[in-house]
Amino acid sequence: MKINFIKSTAIIGLIGLITGLFSDCKKIDLVRIAAVRTDPVTIIYTDGATVYGNIIDLGEDDNIEDFGFCWLSGSLLPTINDLHIGLGETSLSGFYSATINGLQPNTDYNVRSYVKDANGVNYGNTESFHTLTGGGSGTWLHYDDGTNFTGVGLTDGSNFDYAVRFPPQALTQYNGFRITKIRFFPKEPAQYHVEVYEGVNPPNFVYYEDVPNPLINAWTEYNPTNQYYINSAVEVWVGIWVTDYISGTYPGGVDDGPAIAGEGDMISFDSGLSWESLYLNNSSLNYNWNLQVYVTNQKGEEFLLTNEISAEIKVKPVSETGDSDSKAASKIENLNY
Repeated sequence: MKINFIKSTAIIGLIGLITGLFSDCKKIDLVRIAAVRTDPVTIIYTDGATVYGNIIDLGEDDNIEDFGFCWLSGSLLPTINDLHIGLGETSLSGFYSATINGLQPNTDYNVRSYVKDANGVNYGNTESFHTLTGGGSGTWLHYDDGTNFTGVGLTDGSNFDYAVRFPPQALTQYNGFRITKIRFFPKEPAQYHVEVYEGVNPPNFVYYEDVPNPLINAWTEYNPTNQYYINSAVEVWVGIWVTDYISGTYPGGVDDGPAIAGEGDMISFDSGLSWESLYLNNSSLNYNWNLQVYVTNQKGEEFLLTNEISAEIKVKPVSETGDSDSKAASKIENLNY
């Protein structure tokens, strides 16, 4: 009977231990925190840069009190107590961008995206970049990553224009430089024309030129015969006018994004009279145009700020402009190759 007593005591003790463990357990509340990612910096100036982020999760309340970027020179990690730009409240996730100014030329910087909600501030990863030295004999200006991903066009084959736009802060060091080369990626057989506009949206049409024998599904580089000199106080747009392509094909080459919305992805359905962002028109088209512009000042001198452009070519031939149906946003589609 002594043995049975010992066994009973052991069982009772084990039950008591288990009961005690469960009674000591505390309820753990799981909180969904807001999350953000910093994307690589590819648009860099002498005194600024365009930076990109992506809100991945809106957090517990699905509401962001503030979001934006913070940055510092050198190797330190920036916080919102340092230089920063806030973009305000949002209830939408996804990509965003901002242009930061007032940076020093030829300097290393770190930048982080951030989101702030009721639980505090959360930061994305750190991206580094180096501002330009200024001057120089020439450089390519662009928003795409240099690689073609797919093509974009109108389903009915209507004419359309696409362009990249460079704000004044992107042109500061190129004041008086001239556009000497334009390269783009024709994805399908069509008639391609390079064109230049200037001013804020909608910009003023300056000139266009036909591109003879463009390479298809490859980079085409064209040297305009017209001389356009950059006034860094004036926004510059460089575009491609696409005509005479087969319905159901997609002639405008693009990278795989993310889009620099409103700068690297502009499109017009009415022959350049009005423009809009490809991404903001259709969020599934999160691309930048494969379109790059070479600006040069080989002698290192300031040119007279003027355009050597004939007035006779500032209007496109009416017979070649797209029909009114091409304005329909629903006709924008893309096709992967």
